[in-house]
Amino acid sequence: MNPLRHFLFVLKQRGAGNRVSFAAYIKGYDRIELGRGCKIHADASVDASRSPGVRLGDKVTLNRFAYVQGGNGGVRLGNRVEINNFSIINGTGGVDIGDDTLVGPGVRIISYQHRHALAATIRSQAVDALPIRIGRDCWLGANCVILAGVSIGDGAVVAAGAVVREDVPAQAIVAGVPATVKKFRE
Repeated sequence: MNPLRHFLFVLKQRGAGNRVSFAAYIKGYDRIELGRGCKIHADASVDASRSPGVRLGDKVTLNRFAYVQGGNGGVRLGNRVEINNFSIINGTGGVDIGDDTLVGPGVRIISYQHRHALAATIRSQAVDALPIRIGRDCWLGANCVILAGVSIGDGAVVAAGAVVREDVPAQAIVAGVPATVKKFRE
């Protein structure tokens, strides 16, 4: 990490009302776009080095130890999205999160999966990168996992520890491994 580039990036963001900690890890500066009023706390990481970009809307918060990796597909976080401590967003297949969504601590949003045919080692096989779309006003509970290719509808709630491998309808509350619809928000 180039300390001077990091310093200049942080300084520039303050002009837009953003608060980027000097202790945050920022990589791929020229591919990162921040809206106004964003907060990137100490020990959070944003890596857009191998990405078409990481775009944060207005008033996005990345808490300590949150990790956003643009990957080949890029990441877009809507306005007022909050990514909590120890969460990971991997944009290999692309990740789009709508406005006002809350991502709890330890959440994993992984937009690729390994192939696993018996003919070769898993390590040597290609990955399947598929986009993840998460709607507006969603709540992803602590330590849930969102897998490649999933769409989560507006207003949905994913319970803590759930593993989401299929699409979630709008306003649904899902839980379990694999996640299933338990009820709908009223």
